[in-house]
Amino acid sequence: MLAINPTLISRDKPYSKEELMEALRLAAIAELDAVNLYEQMARYTEDERFKKVFLDVAAEEKVHVGEFMSLLFNLDPEQVEKFREGFKEVEELTGIKTESNVEKNNSSYLNVLKRAFVESVERSRVLMKYLPKTKVVGQSVRVDVIGLQDGVRVLEHVYKAIPLLTEKFYVGIRELTDGSYDVALAAKAGEILVRREEKLVVDEMISNRKVVKVPSWEGDDALNSIMSALSEVSKVSSGPFAIIINPERFSKLLKVHEKSGKMLIEILKEIFRGGIIVTPNTEKAIVFANTPSVLDVVVGQEIDLKELGPEGEQIAFLVSEALTVRVKNPSAIVVLE
Repeated sequence: MLAINPTLISRDKPYSKEELMEALRLAAIAELDAVNLYEQMARYTEDERFKKVFLDVAAEEKVHVGEFMSLLFNLDPEQVEKFREGFKEVEELTGIKTESNVEKNNSSYLNVLKRAFVESVERSRVLMKYLPKTKVVGQSVRVDVIGLQDGVRVLEHVYKAIPLLTEKFYVGIRELTDGSYDVALAAKAGEILVRREEKLVVDEMISNRKVVKVPSWEGDDALNSIMSALSEVSKVSSGPFAIIINPERFSKLLKVHEKSGKMLIEILKEIFRGGIIVTPNTEKAIVFANTPSVLDVVVGQEIDLKELGPEGEQIAFLVSEALTVRVKNPSAIVVLE
């Protein structure tokens, strides 16, 4: 071997990270050399009993190679990536697909993280469970603004881009290798993605819409303002009607309406059969007709999680989705503030 053996270097302190990687490579080389030696001995041994022992010890040395390489992968993320590149190049050149613990471990932890991410998104979502959805192919979508001019007509075509929402998170290579990683990282990334998703939807819905001023969000004032907004929406749509509201305003509807003796929220449930949607991702309330003829959420890319690769001693992951809101009848949306 031409490289300097780090165990022979005069020293009075432990290995540095770089020296430890050198030592692990040296150890793997030594084990591979031992494998060759014992298998050669077995090949030239006629006594099957002795041959069996040589081959058994050679097999043990192959395990030792795996142990040293596992430690090396923990310390040297570039080595992990280069292994993958090597497997890919061989497959492209020869068609030979190589399975390894590197790829299997990658598949295993990626599936676990993806499952935690998807479950977190499903738990966190509110708006997407209520609003009409349409899947499209491409990075933009056409919006047909609908109106009544001697019948139902498309009054205007508007093209809009479908923005990509992303969030990165990082997991230590050591934790991924030994299985001690915390799926809460993927779950948190899912929560953040949903927050951005809902903010985008709300911002699109309230942009340049008719506004009804609410004197106060107490008792009859709140109810009268909501009914006033509903009156405007019902002029252009037969519903079903829905309201988006934040938790603070929702809590103020959990009171008894003096005239009817019913809870305010119970009265509203009878009216808003399209959903009373509570989300913290809005400061305003939105009354609208919850039907595809008024709006829909256009999904250009479903939620996804991908591994980006090593960054220092961590692996970077990216969660993403692409969506926008297509408002076709702006008059059927009224904002309360």
